[in-house]
Amino acid sequence: MVEALLRRIGLSARDVSPDLDGLFRVHRAYLEAIPYEDLAVQLGETGPLSPAELVSRLLNDGRGGYCFELNTVLGWLLTELGFELRYHQAVVGGEGPTNHMALVVDVDGSPWIADSGLGEGFMEPIPLEPGVAKVGPFAWTIELETCGTWWIGAHEWVTFPGFRMDEDPSPVSAFEPHHRRLATSPESPFVKTLVVQKPSVDRITTLRARTLSVVGPDVNTKHVVADETEFFHVLAGVFGITRREPRLWSQAVAQHDAWLAGTAPAGAASSARAAHPNV
Repeated sequence: MVEALLRRIGLSARDVSPDLDGLFRVHRAYLEAIPYEDLAVQLGETGPLSPAELVSRLLNDGRGGYCFELNTVLGWLLTELGFELRYHQAVVGGEGPTNHMALVVDVDGSPWIADSGLGEGFMEPIPLEPGVAKVGPFAWTIELETCGTWWIGAHEWVTFPGFRMDEDPSPVSAFEPHHRRLATSPESPFVKTLVVQKPSVDRITTLRARTLSVVGPDVNTKHVVADETEFFHVLAGVFGITRREPRLWSQAVAQHDAWLAGTAPAGAASSARAAHPNV
């Protein structure tokens, strides 16, 4: 299963040693190959945080997952490759119940944050020490707070301000109730809205319901997907996801229309439908 997953991300076991170079290599390859997406949530197919079950999904149809799923698998893979790491509960946005899992990998006595589950995150691990971490053109701030938590501040092209991470580690089992809540609660953003994302060295590409956006220092585009054919072309051509499930398009249309109905001022539906800046 390890070799199959490594092939999925374009590596083999002989390419990776449990050192800093190996960590960077696996992290970058994993984020480049595997999309952040909530399609299992949208389709009601979410299962437990089982590496075996999740890897099986990742090996088919170009699929990925969302934070708990992607980082469960990344943590398992790194451990199988000989790295030492810990799972930490975190809150994207900083306040509220746990909604994120972060990994802290120890390499030569120094801790590094590895994270494939942000959708808009860093392509390379960042050091867990106070300061500013530059990853390409993007800067992330790392702050040890007085209460002992860590604040990881995001750059200006990310849609959230950052995430707060607990100092103490947790077993993967501790994330299960949060995983079930985010996968099934009607109030969960993953239940409400289809999202597929892929961070790159200099940009972030997002499909949210019907809107495809690309943002970064040198790019800022938005496009409303016209029809079902284009929708699945985007999933396959931009994100590598080849599964064609008509329900996904139907739900994306309904979510797009609900957003328009809830935010467009009276008489402005046509212009909002053309621009659609937020969903």
